[in-house]
Amino acid sequence: MPEPALIVHRDQRDPEGNLIPEHLTEIRRVLHDQGFVLLPSDTAYSVAAWPRTSRTRLQINEMLQRANEPLSLAFPSVDVVQQWTTPNALADRLLEQFTPGPITVVRSASRHTPADFTRELLGGQNHTIGVRIPNSAEERQVAGVGASPITTVPVQYVRVDPRCPVTSFPDALAIFAERVAAIEGTPPWCAIEGTIQYQLTSTVVEILGESGSYKIKRQGAIPDAEIEACANER
Repeated sequence: MPEPALIVHRDQRDPEGNLIPEHLTEIRRVLHDQGFVLLPSDTAYSVAAWPRTSRTRLQINEMLQRANEPLSLAFPSVDVVQQWTTPNALADRLLEQFTPGPITVVRSASRHTPADFTRELLGGQNHTIGVRIPNSAEERQVAGVGASPITTVPVQYVRVDPRCPVTSFPDALAIFAERVAAIEGTPPWCAIEGTIQYQLTSTVVEILGESGSYKIKRQGAIPDAEIEACANER
């Protein structure tokens, strides 16, 4: 089984609790070499990568035994989200009110974001991107190490029904290491231990055009009533 390029444990942080520059440099190298990072997201340990080819999406879905599902992206800040997406009042309000936090907002990509990126690299439809700004400081830091946001796909226990997210670092590490080893070419990888902050899955909200309408695609940590109250603000 291939050894990780780096494992960052919970106590390996600077005095403010941030990942140290040396670790971020190595993480960036792994991402640049089309590798993968196991990191603490808001509701589970997740797999991060730079979505530079459709092969990355296929590898992640294979590793995590998912169907051919779209990938959502984690961003370091609202400012970076605005560079990748079309302005939308409701989408912007949802991100401002509930992030950093456990919500994914599916919204239209910017006209500067190629259609091939959303269709082939993310597997999205209608030129949309599933956007997250996580409460996980580690995930936000990794999302900010390069010019591209990162994928954010949870590791799940697949031998239970229904599947459930992996919140234990030893379990996530064992599952992830085994799955990476099965990928042809054995890409580089590293792992970060941290704290999972929410017990429920993240809420997924799809923005429907410019009219201010929306659809809750998955109920989660943010109650429906709070989403509705945000949508009704003018």
